[in-house]
Order: sequence, then structure tokens, then C-alpha cells
Amino acid sequence: MISGHDGKVALGGIFDSLGRFAAANGGNFGLIFGLSAVPLILGIGGAVDYSNALREKSSVQAAADSAALTAAKYSGNDEKARIERADMYFKANLDPDIEVQSTALKKVDGSWVYDATFSMPTAFLGLISIDKLDMAVQSVVKQSDTPLDIALVLDSTGSMEYYGKMTQLKAAVNLFLDNFDDVSEEAKVQVAMIPFDYQIRIDDANMTMLEPPKADCRFLSEPDKGYCNSGDDGFVLGTGETYYAGRDRSSHRYIKYYYTASDTPDQVLKITRYTYSCKKRTYSDCTISDASLVYSRDETLTKVYGNYSGCIMDRLQPYDTTPDVAVSSDAETLYTRSAACSSSLQPVVGLTDDFDGLRTAVAKLTPSGTTNIAIGVQWGMEALTSANPLQGANSDTRTKKIMVVLTDGDNTQDRWYNSSDSASIDDRTELACSSAKAMTNTDGSDLELYTIRVIEGNETLLQNCATDAGHYYSVKQASELSAVFQDIAERVKRLRIVS
Repeated sequence: MISGHDGKVALGGIFDSLGRFAAANGGNFGLIFGLSAVPLILGIGGAVDYSNALREKSSVQAAADSAALTAAKYSGNDEKARIERADMYFKANLDPDIEVQSTALKKVDGSWVYDATFSMPTAFLGLISIDKLDMAVQSVVKQSDTPLDIALVLDSTGSMEYYGKMTQLKAAVNLFLDNFDDVSEEAKVQVAMIPFDYQIRIDDANMTMLEPPKADCRFLSEPDKGYCNSGDDGFVLGTGETYYAGRDRSSHRYIKYYYTASDTPDQVLKITRYTYSCKKRTYSDCTISDASLVYSRDETLTKVYGNYSGCIMDRLQPYDTTPDVAVSSDAETLYTRSAACSSSLQPVVGLTDDFDGLRTAVAKLTPSGTTNIAIGVQWGMEALTSANPLQGANSDTRTKKIMVVLTDGDNTQDRWYNSSDSASIDDRTELACSSAKAMTNTDGSDLELYTIRVIEGNETLLQNCATDAGHYYSVKQASELSAVFQDIAERVKRLRIVS
């Protein structure tokens, strides 16, 4: 087939030959050849016209592919807007000399189909009244039919209140969910949501757990023993409380004590007392003594059963950074209830395809508390397993696991450490991220882990947490979140042109 520039060269050579033949004086040869050359010219010229049309058809096909991909990526519910966007991308990628006759977009069996018809003017076939060639292209874009289990691990701490971060996050998550509203049955998509601060919250979960460790008051001395009763704040892990001793006769000052309970990674419960000596009976104008460690004993791991709604702290190490299933017979693996729980922290939502219900949960997200990324990642892993308490993982062996971790700050508190030792919390986070990335799908492929840093946070930690550099996003303004979540949605949907 003759096409493009080569076709013009070949045709020029033929015309030169025809000229020489026409000038020949050999009888009637010139006349006979002149008559027979007309169909020859039409045949060769028609081939050139058709070759040019095929070349332009390739260009139109690329424009149609762009339009179909645009339609598939559109996550809104306005179908008129979807069509307008597809047509806009089609025209933007089209040679202006091409005469488009019609375009049409339709959804067929979960695929987006874009049809276009066009015509190409002819140079030679016009001699026989064929002024143009009518042609058609079709592009079909389909989402991968691979089922997806996606865990959204979302920072819900107090700093998310500022610069519109929480408002933009809610909009971005809703946009993300829009991408999966109309997937095929084969490509079942489920999404879990894990809001976190320094703890997570569950709602009406039925599983064997550990109660928060508390001091055995028998081993305390006075005055501490007098304030310690079973379950009193200040003597239960994760709590703090002030107790008022009244006026001290010898010093003529008013004394109050503040007790706080913490533990160590090797399961030692510690009670610390701060003593306030105050001039006024309102317990104001006080001096504070150095902290006194008044209790330090190995924890007693006590199992509790039945339904529970409330906060959960980090699991005992090393299970705080692994996807290991909690085994009721092994207390070391169990989750620990928290005695202190913020009412603002919203419950985790296990894997679900009820996106309307998930949108309702997203709308309730409220910033509060301090940051513990590790517990968010650990519960992201929990959501992607099929065991209690967040059952629901896809049973289809083709399922791919995805985790998206978003935070706007540095680690500041977990079960064992606070902001003065944030590096230790970072270490737990690194271990949790490594465990998450080591999770595999049934086919042996690895979980994909995306991380999003919103304005602030430990960039190195989050970069290393992600699957690779291409799975890390650094957001400079909260308004960029929608574009980031849309990009992730398109990547995990794995759109492809199938025809």
C-alpha cells in the first residue's frame, strides 16, 4: 500500500512516464495508452486517497481513546457533564481538518464505549464523483475486573481542624468512593475506613479483649493508697486524675495530687504522682514538686468478653505492628480496651460495598486528639484480614489489597511514648508499615500502600512507609486532596483500552 510522502513520489514518477509515452510517435500507441491510463491513474490515486484516510483514522482513533478514558475517569453523577468532558477531550486531540459527522458515548457491560464517524476529502477519487471517504472508529475502555479491598487510614487528630483539611478530606473521600459506584459484579470493590488519633474506636464489637491494666492498691503506700480504688482514674492505664488533700496544718498550704498511669513495652504498670502545694483554698497559686513514681509492678492481663463499644489502645508489642490475628487463648495477642476515650473519635468501619453508609460515616469525622500513625496502619492491616473484629475481606482469590494512609502531622503519642520520644513512635510506625507492605494477595503479589502527607508531617517516614516513591504524595494545600484521591482511584481501578 502506498501512503504519505512515498505515495506522492511514486505518483510523480508515474506521471513522468505517462508524459513520455504520450509524446511517442509509434502509430496510435499514444492515443491507446492515453485512454488506458485513466483507470490506472484512478487506481493509484485512489490508493493514495485511502492511505491518507487510514493515516487520519489512526489520529481519530487516538482522540476517541482519549475521550473514552476521560469518560471512564469521570467520577461525578452528571452524565451530561461526562459526555461534555469526553467530547472536549476528543476535539482537543483531533486534527481540525477532519470533518466529524457524529460522536456518541454509552455504557455497555461496565465498559465505556465512544463512537465517532468522520469523512476525509479525496484528491483523486473526486474524478469519479467520490469527493470524500466516510469512516468510523470505536474506543472501548474497561476497568479491570479484579476485586479490590481498600483500607483508608485517615488521621482524625485535632490538627486536621485547621486550613480546611478535614473539610477537604471529606470531599476527597466522597469523590474517591464515586469512582466505584458502578463497577461490575466481577470487580467487587470494598472499602474500609480507619479514623485514628492516638487510639482507634470500635462500635459494638464482640470479641475477647484485655481490660486496661490497673494498680493493685494493696501495694501502694499512703497517701496514694487512700485515693486508689479499683478502677479509679489515675490508677488505670491511660488515665489521669487530680485528688484534693485539703489544708496541710504544718505548712498552712492546700495540697492536691495528680496521678497518671502508664506502662512500658515490657508490661510494667507505672503510677506517677505530682504534688501541688497551693497558697489559696481554691488550689491556685501552686508550686509543683518533681514527679514521684509511686507504683511499678508487672501488669496482670485480664480477659473480658462480650460486646464492646469504645476506644482501643495499641496491642502489646510486637503485635502492635503486625497483622497477626488476635487469638482468644493467647492474651499477648489480644486488643486492650481503653479507659479513656474521646467522644469525637469516630468508629472504624470494616470493609463494605455500602458506599452510602460509608459516606455517612465520613461526614461524622471530627478532629481531636494526638497522633499515632502506627495504630492506624495496624488497624488498616486488621481491616484487610478476614478475622474478627473487622470481618468482610473478599473471598475471591483474585482480590488485590490496597491501603491509603493519610496524616497531617508528626507522631506525638501512643501507649508507651509521648511527644518527648516521638522517635520511638516513629520506630513502631516503620515496623507497622513494613508489616503492611509484606502482606500478600492470594496470587503472591504484594499489598499496595499509598501515603499522603497533608502540609506537615515526617516526610522521610511517610516516603519510606509507601510501597515506593510513586505511591507517596505530598500535599501543600488541603484543596489538592481531591486530585490526589482521584489519581489513586484511577490507578487502582486499572482502566485499560480493550478495543
